[in-house]
Amino acid sequence: AQKDVSIKFARPLEDRFAAVDWARGPNGCPIFAEVAAWFECSMHDVIEAGDHVMMVGRVTAFESSGLNGLGYARGGYFTPRVAAKANSSAAGGEMGAVAVLERHGSLFPLGDDNLTLPSYSAGGRDPAKTLASQLERSGLSVHDWFSLLDL
Repeated sequence: AQKDVSIKFARPLEDRFAAVDWARGPNGCPIFAEVAAWFECSMHDVIEAGDHVMMVGRVTAFESSGLNGLGYARGGYFTPRVAAKANSSAAGGEMGAVAVLERHGSLFPLGDDNLTLPSYSAGGRDPAKTLASQLERSGLSVHDWFSLLDL
């Protein structure tokens, strides 16, 4: 239901925000109406990466509506949840999940020499719930960020 909003922001318009329904979030950022989820962030870090600059934000507010998300790849729109289920079915029901762990502003990949993000095979089950249960078994507190993601 948000293709029209995406198209408006992908094309040059004098005032894109005048053409869409939005409101100010708790910290003043524009939040589009009827989205799957929104995040407000403050600047946390800027990382020079060759000829690019990577900006890292600290989430200060968020909300999930439970609506389907909208993705765009290779010239077409798709619904991530539907696409993930279709890919899972095509692959024999096997899906995986990955987590990014953060504590006091530092990221924690796993491993000693070859650092990786924690990941688990869902084996046909809900990948986010499988990952959350694996992390909790490791003694980590898991926040319900998974409901924000359209896996």
